[in-house]
Amino acid sequence: MNSHSVTQVMRFKLIQGLSWVFPEYFGAIGTRLFLQPQRAAPVTRWQDAFADFDKSVIEVQGLRIPFWHKGSGPQILLVHGWENDHFALGGFVQPLLDQGYSVAALDLPAHGEADGKDAPLPLMAQAIAAVGQALPALHAVIAHSVGGATSVLAMEEYALKASRLVLIGAPQAASKQAIGQALASGLSSRAIKRMERQLQHRLAAPLEHFQVDRGLGRIDCQVLLVHAHDDRVVPIRAAQKNAAARASQTLWLDQGGHNRPLGDPLVIGSVIDFLKISRRKNRHPSGLRYHPRFAQPVVQNSVPQSAEQSYAGLSQAEPS
Repeated sequence: MNSHSVTQVMRFKLIQGLSWVFPEYFGAIGTRLFLQPQRAAPVTRWQDAFADFDKSVIEVQGLRIPFWHKGSGPQILLVHGWENDHFALGGFVQPLLDQGYSVAALDLPAHGEADGKDAPLPLMAQAIAAVGQALPALHAVIAHSVGGATSVLAMEEYALKASRLVLIGAPQAASKQAIGQALASGLSSRAIKRMERQLQHRLAAPLEHFQVDRGLGRIDCQVLLVHAHDDRVVPIRAAQKNAAARASQTLWLDQGGHNRPLGDPLVIGSVIDFLKISRRKNRHPSGLRYHPRFAQPVVQNSVPQSAEQSYAGLSQAEPS
Protein backbone atom coordinates (compact mmCIF):
# COMPACT_ATOMS: atom_id res chain seq x y z
CA MET A 1 0.00 0.00 0.00
CA ASN A 2 1.53 3.33 -1.03
CA SER A 3 1.55 6.47 1.10
CA HIS A 4 -1.39 7.98 -0.76
CA SER A 5 -3.54 4.91 -0.06
CA VAL A 6 -2.51 4.93 3.60
CA THR A 7 -3.51 8.58 3.88
CA GLN A 8 -6.90 7.85 2.31
CA VAL A 9 -7.57 4.97 4.70
CA MET A 10 -6.56 7.06 7.71
CA ARG A 11 -8.82 9.92 6.57
CA PHE A 12 -11.71 7.50 6.05
CA LYS A 13 -11.28 6.03 9.53
CA LEU A 14 -11.01 9.50 11.07
CA ILE A 15 -14.30 10.60 9.46
CA GLN A 16 -15.97 7.39 10.62
CA GLY A 17 -14.90 8.02 14.20
CA LEU A 18 -15.74 11.70 14.28
CA SER A 19 -19.09 11.19 12.60
CA TRP A 20 -20.00 8.63 15.25
CA VAL A 21 -19.23 11.16 18.00
CA PHE A 22 -20.80 14.15 16.14
CA PRO A 23 -23.55 12.57 14.02
CA GLU A 24 -25.66 15.70 13.60
CA TYR A 25 -22.79 17.76 12.23
CA PHE A 26 -21.60 15.10 9.82
CA GLY A 27 -25.17 14.24 8.86
CA ALA A 28 -25.50 17.85 7.74
CA ILE A 29 -22.37 17.42 5.61
CA GLY A 30 -23.91 14.36 3.97
CA THR A 31 -27.11 16.29 3.34
CA ARG A 32 -25.19 19.13 1.72
CA LEU A 33 -23.24 16.75 -0.51
CA PHE A 34 -26.49 15.22 -1.76
CA LEU A 35 -28.21 18.54 -2.42
CA GLN A 36 -25.43 20.88 -3.57
CA PRO A 37 -23.73 20.08 -6.88
CA GLN A 38 -20.32 21.43 -7.63
CA ARG A 39 -20.37 23.71 -10.66
CA ALA A 40 -18.91 21.69 -13.52
CA ALA A 41 -15.69 22.64 -15.27
CA PRO A 42 -16.22 23.94 -18.81
CA VAL A 43 -17.21 21.14 -21.19
CA THR A 44 -14.71 20.66 -23.99
CA ARG A 45 -16.87 18.41 -26.20
CA TRP A 46 -19.82 19.67 -28.21
CA GLN A 47 -19.17 23.31 -27.35
CA ASP A 48 -20.68 24.38 -30.66
CA ALA A 49 -23.70 22.05 -30.52
CA PHE A 50 -26.07 24.82 -29.39
CA ALA A 51 -24.31 27.75 -31.06
CA ASP A 52 -27.24 28.80 -33.29
CA PHE A 53 -30.05 27.83 -30.88
CA ASP A 54 -32.52 30.32 -29.48
CA LYS A 55 -32.19 30.81 -25.73
CA SER A 56 -35.12 31.36 -23.38
CA VAL A 57 -35.40 31.68 -19.62
CA ILE A 58 -38.26 30.65 -17.34
CA GLU A 59 -38.64 31.09 -13.59
CA VAL A 60 -39.13 28.14 -11.26
CA GLN A 61 -39.52 28.87 -7.54
CA GLY A 62 -37.85 32.22 -8.06
CA LEU A 63 -34.86 30.74 -9.95
CA ARG A 64 -33.99 31.57 -13.56
CA ILE A 65 -33.77 28.36 -15.60
CA PRO A 66 -32.32 28.75 -19.11
CA PHE A 67 -33.11 26.48 -22.02
CA TRP A 68 -32.02 26.36 -25.65
CA HIS A 69 -34.25 25.31 -28.54
CA LYS A 70 -34.16 24.93 -32.33
CA GLY A 71 -36.23 23.32 -35.09
CA SER A 72 -39.83 22.86 -36.12
CA GLY A 73 -40.28 19.07 -36.13
CA PRO A 74 -41.31 16.67 -33.34
CA GLN A 75 -39.97 18.08 -30.09
CA ILE A 76 -37.15 16.37 -28.16
CA LEU A 77 -36.01 17.57 -24.71
CA LEU A 78 -32.46 16.72 -23.55
CA VAL A 79 -31.84 16.55 -19.78
CA HIS A 80 -28.31 16.38 -18.36
CA GLY A 81 -27.13 14.64 -15.19
CA TRP A 82 -25.65 15.70 -11.87
CA GLU A 83 -22.84 18.28 -12.01
CA ASN A 84 -23.15 18.62 -15.78
CA ASP A 85 -24.98 21.09 -18.02
CA HIS A 86 -26.84 21.15 -21.33
CA PHE A 87 -23.63 20.55 -23.29
CA ALA A 88 -23.38 17.02 -21.84
CA LEU A 89 -25.93 15.70 -24.38
CA GLY A 90 -24.55 17.77 -27.24
CA GLY A 91 -23.68 14.62 -29.17
CA PHE A 92 -27.39 14.02 -29.79
CA VAL A 93 -28.09 17.47 -31.19
CA GLN A 94 -27.00 17.31 -34.83
CA PRO A 95 -28.15 13.71 -35.42
CA LEU A 96 -31.60 14.63 -34.10
CA LEU A 97 -31.76 17.81 -36.18
CA ASP A 98 -30.66 15.84 -39.25
CA GLN A 99 -33.64 13.52 -38.70
CA GLY A 100 -36.03 16.47 -38.67
CA TYR A 101 -36.58 16.74 -34.91
CA SER A 102 -36.73 19.94 -32.90
CA VAL A 103 -34.23 19.90 -30.03
CA ALA A 104 -34.29 21.64 -26.67
CA ALA A 105 -32.02 21.37 -23.62
CA LEU A 106 -31.97 23.04 -20.24
CA ASP A 107 -29.60 23.69 -17.38
CA LEU A 108 -31.07 22.26 -14.19
CA PRO A 109 -31.17 24.39 -11.01
CA ALA A 110 -27.70 25.00 -9.54
CA HIS A 111 -26.12 23.70 -12.77
CA GLY A 112 -24.59 25.49 -15.73
CA GLU A 113 -26.12 28.92 -16.24
CA ALA A 114 -29.14 28.26 -14.01
CA ASP A 115 -29.67 30.02 -10.71
CA GLY A 116 -29.50 28.26 -7.39
CA LYS A 117 -27.15 26.65 -4.91
CA ASP A 118 -29.15 23.54 -4.02
CA ALA A 119 -30.68 21.03 -6.44
CA PRO A 120 -33.18 18.88 -4.53
CA LEU A 121 -34.91 16.25 -6.62
CA PRO A 122 -38.39 17.88 -6.59
CA LEU A 123 -36.96 21.23 -7.72
CA MET A 124 -35.10 19.63 -10.63
CA ALA A 125 -38.27 17.75 -11.61
CA GLN A 126 -40.29 20.97 -11.50
CA ALA A 127 -37.73 22.70 -13.74
CA ILE A 128 -37.89 19.87 -16.29
CA ALA A 129 -41.69 19.95 -16.25
CA ALA A 130 -41.77 23.74 -16.62
CA VAL A 131 -39.44 23.70 -19.63
CA GLY A 132 -41.35 20.79 -21.17
CA GLN A 133 -44.61 22.69 -20.78
CA ALA A 134 -43.08 25.82 -22.32
CA LEU A 135 -42.21 23.88 -25.49
CA PRO A 136 -44.51 22.41 -28.14
CA ALA A 137 -45.91 18.99 -27.23
CA LEU A 138 -42.97 16.73 -26.45
CA HIS A 139 -42.34 13.71 -28.60
CA ALA A 140 -39.56 12.46 -26.31
CA VAL A 141 -37.30 13.18 -23.37
CA ILE A 142 -33.71 11.90 -23.52
CA ALA A 143 -32.16 12.08 -20.06
CA HIS A 144 -28.93 11.04 -18.38
CA SER A 145 -28.26 9.80 -14.84
CA VAL A 146 -30.00 11.89 -12.15
CA GLY A 147 -31.58 13.86 -14.99
CA GLY A 148 -33.34 10.62 -15.90
CA ALA A 149 -34.54 10.05 -12.35
CA THR A 150 -35.93 13.58 -12.13
CA SER A 151 -37.52 13.32 -15.58
CA VAL A 152 -39.48 10.31 -14.35
CA LEU A 153 -40.44 12.29 -11.24
CA ALA A 154 -41.53 15.19 -13.48
CA MET A 155 -43.83 12.83 -15.37
CA GLU A 156 -45.09 11.13 -12.23
CA GLU A 157 -45.83 14.21 -10.13
CA TYR A 158 -45.52 17.43 -12.16
CA ALA A 159 -47.56 16.74 -15.31
CA LEU A 160 -44.68 16.45 -17.78
CA LYS A 161 -45.99 14.67 -20.89
CA ALA A 162 -44.01 12.91 -23.62
CA SER A 163 -44.68 9.99 -25.94
CA ARG A 164 -41.24 8.44 -25.37
CA LEU A 165 -38.64 8.48 -22.64
CA VAL A 166 -34.98 7.47 -22.94
CA LEU A 167 -33.04 6.94 -19.71
CA ILE A 168 -29.26 6.60 -20.01
CA GLY A 169 -27.39 5.50 -16.88
CA ALA A 170 -30.37 6.30 -14.67
CA PRO A 171 -30.38 5.28 -10.99
CA GLN A 172 -33.17 3.33 -9.34
CA ALA A 173 -33.56 4.81 -5.84
CA ALA A 174 -32.54 8.11 -4.26
CA SER A 175 -31.97 6.38 -0.93
CA LYS A 176 -29.26 4.20 -2.43
CA GLN A 177 -27.58 7.22 -4.01
CA ALA A 178 -27.58 9.20 -0.78
CA ILE A 179 -26.51 6.33 1.48
CA GLY A 180 -23.90 5.12 -1.00
CA GLN A 181 -22.42 8.60 -1.24
CA ALA A 182 -22.36 8.88 2.55
CA LEU A 183 -20.72 5.46 2.99
CA ALA A 184 -18.10 6.32 0.39
CA SER A 185 -17.32 9.50 2.31
CA GLY A 186 -16.82 7.52 5.52
CA LEU A 187 -19.92 8.59 7.45
CA SER A 188 -20.94 6.36 10.34
CA SER A 189 -24.35 4.74 10.63
CA ARG A 190 -25.36 7.31 13.27
CA ALA A 191 -24.49 10.20 10.94
CA ILE A 192 -26.33 8.56 8.05
CA LYS A 193 -29.51 8.27 10.13
CA ARG A 194 -29.28 12.01 10.90
CA MET A 195 -28.67 12.71 7.22
CA GLU A 196 -31.76 10.74 6.22
CA ARG A 197 -33.90 12.74 8.66
CA GLN A 198 -32.48 16.04 7.41
CA LEU A 199 -33.06 15.05 3.79
CA GLN A 200 -36.63 14.07 4.54
CA HIS A 201 -37.18 17.56 5.94
CA ARG A 202 -35.51 19.26 2.96
CA LEU A 203 -37.31 17.15 0.37
CA ALA A 204 -40.65 17.18 2.21
CA ALA A 205 -40.77 13.39 1.78
CA PRO A 206 -38.72 10.37 2.86
CA LEU A 207 -35.96 9.27 0.50
CA GLU A 208 -37.91 6.07 -0.19
CA HIS A 209 -40.50 8.19 -1.99
CA PHE A 210 -38.07 8.89 -4.84
CA GLN A 211 -37.81 5.64 -6.79
CA VAL A 212 -37.42 5.49 -10.55
CA ASP A 213 -38.76 1.96 -10.86
CA ARG A 214 -41.94 2.87 -9.02
CA GLY A 215 -42.35 5.99 -11.15
CA LEU A 216 -41.84 4.04 -14.36
CA GLY A 217 -44.69 1.77 -13.34
CA ARG A 218 -47.01 4.78 -13.07
CA ILE A 219 -46.28 6.86 -16.17
CA ASP A 220 -47.76 6.35 -19.63
CA CYS A 221 -45.16 6.46 -22.40
CA GLN A 222 -42.78 4.20 -24.28
CA VAL A 223 -39.45 3.73 -22.50
CA LEU A 224 -35.91 2.86 -23.58
CA LEU A 225 -33.31 2.08 -20.91
CA VAL A 226 -29.61 2.32 -21.84
CA HIS A 227 -26.97 1.18 -19.37
CA ALA A 228 -23.41 -0.17 -19.34
CA HIS A 229 -22.30 -3.14 -17.28
CA ASP A 230 -19.10 -1.31 -16.32
CA ASP A 231 -20.89 1.81 -15.07
CA ARG A 232 -19.08 2.69 -11.83
CA VAL A 233 -21.54 5.44 -10.90
CA VAL A 234 -24.85 3.59 -11.18
CA PRO A 235 -24.59 -0.23 -11.06
CA ILE A 236 -26.27 -2.23 -13.82
CA ARG A 237 -28.54 -3.82 -11.20
CA ALA A 238 -30.29 -0.45 -10.83
CA ALA A 239 -31.14 -0.47 -14.54
CA GLN A 240 -32.34 -4.06 -14.34
CA LYS A 241 -34.69 -3.14 -11.50
CA ASN A 242 -35.99 -0.25 -13.58
CA ALA A 243 -36.51 -2.62 -16.51
CA ALA A 244 -38.45 -5.02 -14.31
CA ALA A 245 -40.91 -2.28 -13.39
CA ARG A 246 -42.60 -2.01 -16.78
CA ALA A 247 -42.59 -3.14 -20.39
CA SER A 248 -39.68 -1.27 -21.96
CA GLN A 249 -36.98 -1.44 -24.60
CA THR A 250 -33.54 -2.11 -23.13
CA LEU A 251 -30.02 -1.62 -24.45
CA TRP A 252 -27.33 -3.08 -22.20
CA LEU A 253 -23.69 -2.30 -23.05
CA ASP A 254 -20.72 -4.38 -21.98
CA GLN A 255 -18.56 -1.23 -21.93
CA GLY A 256 -19.06 2.50 -21.86
CA GLY A 257 -19.10 3.48 -18.21
CA HIS A 258 -21.43 6.20 -17.06
CA ASN A 259 -20.71 9.04 -19.49
CA ARG A 260 -19.22 7.62 -22.68
CA PRO A 261 -22.53 6.31 -24.11
CA LEU A 262 -23.64 9.94 -24.49
CA GLY A 263 -21.17 10.42 -27.32
CA ASP A 264 -21.25 7.00 -28.93
CA PRO A 265 -22.66 7.12 -32.49
CA LEU A 266 -24.18 3.65 -32.25
CA VAL A 267 -25.95 4.47 -29.00
CA ILE A 268 -27.22 7.71 -30.51
CA GLY A 269 -28.37 5.82 -33.60
CA SER A 270 -30.18 3.24 -31.47
CA VAL A 271 -31.95 6.00 -29.55
CA ILE A 272 -33.05 7.66 -32.79
CA ASP A 273 -34.35 4.32 -34.06
CA PHE A 274 -36.35 3.98 -30.84
CA LEU A 275 -37.89 7.41 -31.38
CA LYS A 276 -39.35 6.14 -34.66
CA ILE A 277 -40.89 2.93 -33.24
CA SER A 278 -44.67 2.85 -33.39
CA ARG A 279 -46.68 2.15 -30.26
CA ARG A 280 -47.90 -1.13 -31.74
CA LYS A 281 -44.39 -2.43 -32.23
CA ASN A 282 -43.37 -1.44 -28.71
CA ARG A 283 -46.31 -2.99 -26.85
CA HIS A 284 -44.16 -5.67 -25.20
CA PRO A 285 -40.59 -5.52 -23.79
CA SER A 286 -37.81 -6.29 -26.20
CA GLY A 287 -35.86 -8.32 -23.67
CA LEU A 288 -32.35 -7.50 -22.57
CA ARG A 289 -29.94 -7.10 -25.45
CA TYR A 290 -26.39 -5.95 -25.85
CA HIS A 291 -25.03 -3.17 -27.99
CA PRO A 292 -23.42 -4.81 -31.07
CA ARG A 293 -20.36 -2.60 -30.84
CA PHE A 294 -19.42 -3.79 -27.38
CA ALA A 295 -20.41 -7.45 -27.25
CA GLN A 296 -21.62 -10.41 -29.18
CA PRO A 297 -25.40 -10.13 -29.67
CA VAL A 298 -27.16 -11.87 -26.81
CA VAL A 299 -30.89 -11.95 -26.21
CA GLN A 300 -32.16 -12.67 -22.72
CA ASN A 301 -35.85 -13.26 -22.27
CA SER A 302 -36.11 -12.25 -18.65
CA VAL A 303 -34.69 -9.71 -16.26
CA PRO A 304 -32.11 -11.18 -13.87
CA GLN A 305 -33.37 -11.59 -10.33
CA SER A 306 -33.09 -8.28 -8.53
CA ALA A 307 -30.91 -7.90 -5.46
CA GLU A 308 -29.83 -5.06 -3.26
CA GLN A 309 -26.56 -3.48 -4.42
CA SER A 310 -24.20 -1.17 -2.59
CA TYR A 311 -23.80 2.28 -4.10
CA ALA A 312 -20.56 2.89 -2.26
CA GLY A 313 -18.25 5.07 -4.26
CA LEU A 314 -21.07 6.89 -6.02
CA SER A 315 -19.61 9.85 -7.87
CA GLN A 316 -20.41 11.65 -11.08
CA ALA A 317 -16.72 12.25 -11.71
CA GLU A 318 -16.18 9.12 -13.77
CA PRO A 319 -14.08 9.93 -16.86
CA SER A 320 -16.04 10.85 -19.98
